[in-house]
Amino acid sequence: MPPLPLHRYRLAGELTEIRADDLAFTVAEAGQLLARHGCPLSDGSLDYLMRHTEGWAAGLRLAAISLAARRDPDQFVGQLVTEDSALSGYLAQEVLDTQPREAREVLLKASILEHVNAEIATELTDNEESGRILEALADANAFVQPIGGGWYRFHRLLAEMLRRRLRLEYPGQAPALHRRAARWYERADRLTEAVRHAAQASAWPLAARMVIDGLAIGEIIEPRGGRSLADVLAAMPHGEVWTEPQPYLVSAAIALSAGQPESAAATLDAAEKSFKRLPAGDEDAARLAAAVIRLAAARRTGDHTAAAAAAARAEALASRIPDDRLARQQGIRARVLAARGAAELWSGRFNEAARTLDAGVTAATAPEQDRQRVDCLGHLALAEAFRGRLGRAAELARQATSVGSQGQGLHAVALAALAWVHLERHELREVRSRLKQVDAALGRSPDKLTGMVACLAAAWDSLAEGRAEAAGQFVARARSGGPVPVWLEQRLNLAESQALAAAGDIEAALAAAKRADCDGSPEAAVTLARVWAVAGDADSARRALAPVLAAREAVPGQVCLQACLVAARLSYHTGDRARGRRSLGHALRLAEREQVRLPFALERGWIGPVLQRDPEWAATHQNLVRLVMPYVRSPAGPDEAAIPVGEPLTERELQVLRHVSGMLTTAEIASELYISANTVKSHIKHICHKLAAGHRGEAVRRARQLQLI
Repeated sequence: MPPLPLHRYRLAGELTEIRADDLAFTVAEAGQLLARHGCPLSDGSLDYLMRHTEGWAAGLRLAAISLAARRDPDQFVGQLVTEDSALSGYLAQEVLDTQPREAREVLLKASILEHVNAEIATELTDNEESGRILEALADANAFVQPIGGGWYRFHRLLAEMLRRRLRLEYPGQAPALHRRAARWYERADRLTEAVRHAAQASAWPLAARMVIDGLAIGEIIEPRGGRSLADVLAAMPHGEVWTEPQPYLVSAAIALSAGQPESAAATLDAAEKSFKRLPAGDEDAARLAAAVIRLAAARRTGDHTAAAAAAARAEALASRIPDDRLARQQGIRARVLAARGAAELWSGRFNEAARTLDAGVTAATAPEQDRQRVDCLGHLALAEAFRGRLGRAAELARQATSVGSQGQGLHAVALAALAWVHLERHELREVRSRLKQVDAALGRSPDKLTGMVACLAAAWDSLAEGRAEAAGQFVARARSGGPVPVWLEQRLNLAESQALAAAGDIEAALAAAKRADCDGSPEAAVTLARVWAVAGDADSARRALAPVLAAREAVPGQVCLQACLVAARLSYHTGDRARGRRSLGHALRLAEREQVRLPFALERGWIGPVLQRDPEWAATHQNLVRLVMPYVRSPAGPDEAAIPVGEPLTERELQVLRHVSGMLTTAEIASELYISANTVKSHIKHICHKLAAGHRGEAVRRARQLQLI
């Protein structure tokens, strides 16, 4: 009988096809079948049986018959797939032994694979008819299932039986077949499968060479999840003496990934000693892998000087790799740029870091490069935040955390950048929320320098709240994390000086500002001038400030803003309101673009009364003024009296005020906030004083007028 024209019937919708998947039992149906045979299984045993039988009806029936004769079916389930079980015997007799010799050979040799197509089957059997044989087996429903694109898979029970028969009928050939499969997958640019088959053949030098030649050492250092190269190579023997450097390089990467830096360093030294044994064409890839390992090790220890040197070495070596090989692993460029940019950032070269990291973001476009993309975005966000480009920093940080939330985990550097943006904008509640996230992220992946930046942000947050002692504690905590980069130590000195001045220790505040004065630092000069202003020494303050104001065009915008505020303070203090107004107006204009509010919050003691007397500035820059000094209002209408200026409410006082507005009693507020009733009464007293209110109700009314609640 000639074959039916099935394709015509399919097109006409006149054909119904019933295949193995349609006939497969569900878990519930399998459980019912076994129960009716008097051998109910636990959920775990039933799941195990279903994974192996894949719901095959006859297989479940044979399993039920076998299990029914056992007193404890759960203990016997694992033996059903062994050589002498009814299931294995059935498949051997009814499927394998009924095939002609050529089909039998294809089944046995291809059983080492999870998926098989005509090309790799031909590679393993040297039979050009392998593709036709696979197609015929699939058409005959001989437990060979098409999965699309010319690929097939064996039923799990069949594959397990075939592998046992392969060992019996072709003893010692399995390793050779795995090597052939490894080389085929390598030619097909499917590196993970290639390495997996080399590992299954215990061909560790071959597996290691594939990793190094594939420029994939980074995938071992930082596995992406799923079936990674690190998992595949986990069984590689340790302490082995190799004749080539590639196995040593892979072992070093595995040790570094496992958190064993000393072992990684020793193994890497052994690798570098054997580079001279390599052919000229292989040496660059091996040296590049060594540079990437040293780069990763340096970053994990926070040694950014060593990281910068390793990144430069890696870049130089990458430029010597042929373009066709680099195209297979573009992530190497993104990884190097991320590391170099981070090293430039932590060295305080923010402009260079931004350029490098921008290039890294552009290079990390493939999904498998998400980790490098997050790395570049996070550090770039922090660099932009330090450069005063707050809007761009916030957008970059959000991109980093968005990519991170899809599998990489939130990136501590990006979160620190967001915290810094909120800090500069005086959004203190958001600052604390982000800093908590930074702490959590650093708990998962420690980074001393990011921790120092978080402490610096927390110090300025405390200063904005008027808590000078807490600010000093955060500065000390930052320094306790280890060696501090020069630029970061300078910023810690500036925060310390501000805290000491707020606490009234002018001498110590001056000393801290002078310690920050590296090579005529304009930031240090402004801080020094501010301390002199706080001390009431206007002449010394002007002398310190003069060079900064003279070089205003060359000074960073955020420093110029602070200088203008100090100049305004001095002018207002000496009664020169016109000059003071010009300086304050310039500061407000500088702050408007990026909505920088922190410097005004720190100077609110004198700015508040000034703006109250000059409502034009308050109206023009109300977005800056209201969040920092909510008691300063734009000009009152004819029927609305201005509310007197007072000190701003602290975060805790605002919390108490919200509960008061909700008609909670003192005891209820104390319970909600986990504080004593006396502390609540003290807060209410301070609130009424600051709002010039005679009682709780009036305080709530005025707070609502001021849009505080």
